[in-house]
Amino acid sequence: MSVRIVARRIVALAASLVLAAFVASAQDRDVVMRAEFPVDLAPPPSVSGFDGVPDPAFVARVPDGEAAAALLEEARWTFAGMIWGFEYVYTPSDKARSVAELFEIRPMSPESSASMTMHAVAARLEGTVLYATAEFYPDAGQRAELASWRLSSATGQGRGSAPALRSGSTGAAPSAVEARRDAIVAAVREALRANLREVTHNKPREVRGTFALASAPRLMIKEGSWIASVRIYARVDEIIGYGAY
Repeated sequence: MSVRIVARRIVALAASLVLAAFVASAQDRDVVMRAEFPVDLAPPPSVSGFDGVPDPAFVARVPDGEAAAALLEEARWTFAGMIWGFEYVYTPSDKARSVAELFEIRPMSPESSASMTMHAVAARLEGTVLYATAEFYPDAGQRAELASWRLSSATGQGRGSAPALRSGSTGAAPSAVEARRDAIVAAVREALRANLREVTHNKPREVRGTFALASAPRLMIKEGSWIASVRIYARVDEIIGYGAY
C-alpha cells in the first residue's frame, strides 16, 4: 500500500472523528434547559417623584457578583431537581393521634449537581423586578435521567406559598432564594398529597419516595408571599400505615 493511500486514509479517519465529535457536541445541545429567575437586587432607579416607576433609561442586564452567584445557584437547584430529583419523607397531620405534619426533601445527587455549569444569557425588567434567564445543556447521561422520570412516574401538580420576607438565611442560599424555595416545597407537598389520595384511602403514618420537577416552577409574588406552581413526576417507594406500629 502506497504512502499516499495511507495518508489519505489517515486524513479521512481524522475527518470522520472530527465530524463525530461535532455531531456529539450538537446532540448535547439538542436539549436545552432554560428558565427565568428573579434577581435580588436593589430596585432600579425611579423616575423623579414617582416611587416604583422605573427610569426608562435603566437597562436590564445579567447581574454579576453575589447576585449572579445566587441566580446560578437557584438555577442549579432547579435543573438538578429536574434531572436527578429529590427523596422525600411525608407524615400527614392527624389531630386524633396528635401527629403534626412533616415534609422533608433531600437532593438525590448533590455531588453531581455541584459540578453543573450554568449560563446566564439574558435579562429583562418587569415592573421593578429584574429577571435573568439561565441555561444548562444536559449531557447524554443527564438526558437519560430526564427520560426515566417521564417514563416511570406518576404526574402531579400543586400550588404553594411562603412569606417573601425571611428573618434570616439558614443555609448557603440567600434568604430571598430560600423563601422562594419554601414556596416551591409547599407546592410539591400539595402535589404529592393529591397523588397519595389516589394511591391509598387510609391516612398513612409515613410515606417515602422520590420526585422530580417536570418543569421549572412558576413563581409570582403576591401580598407579601411567593406563590409557586409546580408540575412533578412522583414515585412512592414505601407507605407505612398505623397498623404497622
